Amino acid sequence: MLSRILNIAWKDMLHLWHNRLLLILAIFGAASELLLIGWATGSQMDDLKMAVVDHDQSATSRALIEQLDQTQTLTLDKDASTSFAANVEHGSRGTALDKLFARGNIIFDPGPVLLIEIPAGFETDLLAGNPPDIEMTANGANSLPASTARRAAEEEIYAFGAITLAQHQATAALPSITAAGLQTVAQQVRQQIAASQPPVTVRYNEELDRAHYTTPSEAAFVLYIITIMIAAFMLARERELGTFEQLLVMPVRPLEIIAGKAIPAMAVGYANFLLVLGIMNVVFGIPVRGSLALLLILAASYLLVELGRGFFVAMIARTQNQALLIIMLIAFVDITFSGYAVPVESMPPLMQALSNLFPIRHWMIILRGILQKDVGLSVLWPQIAWLVVLGVLINSGTLWFFRRSLSEQR
Repeated sequence: MLSRILNIAWKDMLHLWHNRLLLILAIFGAASELLLIGWATGSQMDDLKMAVVDHDQSATSRALIEQLDQTQTLTLDKDASTSFAANVEHGSRGTALDKLFARGNIIFDPGPVLLIEIPAGFETDLLAGNPPDIEMTANGANSLPASTARRAAEEEIYAFGAITLAQHQATAALPSITAAGLQTVAQQVRQQIAASQPPVTVRYNEELDRAHYTTPSEAAFVLYIITIMIAAFMLARERELGTFEQLLVMPVRPLEIIAGKAIPAMAVGYANFLLVLGIMNVVFGIPVRGSLALLLILAASYLLVELGRGFFVAMIARTQNQALLIIMLIAFVDITFSGYAVPVESMPPLMQALSNLFPIRHWMIILRGILQKDVGLSVLWPQIAWLVVLGVLINSGTLWFFRRSLSEQR
């Protein structure tokens, strides 16, 4: 039995080895995608463009604009500010806003993500202790940079107003106060603002680096899609080339055929996983806080679950192209219910319950838990139990369907 399984596996390994393009894309294509995702999401959001319309034209309003421009997050787009003011004069404000934020369609000039309008009388109201009404309009087409720019602007405007008012009051009380004294007042105000904020401690991702969230998700998806694709191609290729009938006349059982074809897919998928795991650790600094041995064992177990789905797809499809289309359709659904694109916790209760039927959902929880949180079996046992149940159901159904297909064709 073992020799027959190894013979089938060796035959498929040779076919895979001769299909160099597929092999290269399966391994290095996945690694390249992980690198691009990590670099794209790991960088800080700096120099987000803002447009500022100053209706006050006072020394205080100009100082506020200069302070906003000096922040690391925001940068002033003077052309956009001038253009918006001109468009408001010649048309409606809504049309001017559309023209301002529509510039984001231009590749090399993304345009501003935030518009700040300083009202007339800003300086008078601020120095009198009356909070001025500063209006901000964010470009919500891309919510992440918009919310980042809004928070940075709110924090800076609040600090500027508190410092300016305190310095004005200090000057009124002590007309002879020096520049160094005013600087001390500013430092004291900033310390008071910092002290009034609740202390925040970040666990597991202290720098709040988005790459620490996106790259494990991408690694989980890469492991899944490559494995299921190779498994489906192995069997679909037999049908497409007309060699599937040769399997029918061979003295092998359906279980041996499935096991033999599973070995190459497992080898490629596992090699992919080891490669992306090394990239996450070396390139992006994502540590393996939990048990590496447990992670490797569970990764192999997860591959066995997904192999069943890959072979099931191959038995439905008649060609490799059909198998690819079916896999892409399945992948779109899996992305939705896995938490890869949309947090499952934000879904309705019925959709959250439905997500438990998708193996990749549980694998992502396991991968993130071991990598980032140093959790073990005592925490992850529900996900492991789900994978065991789903694996038994999927692989049993696949084997039954395969036996039925063989009996019909014989």
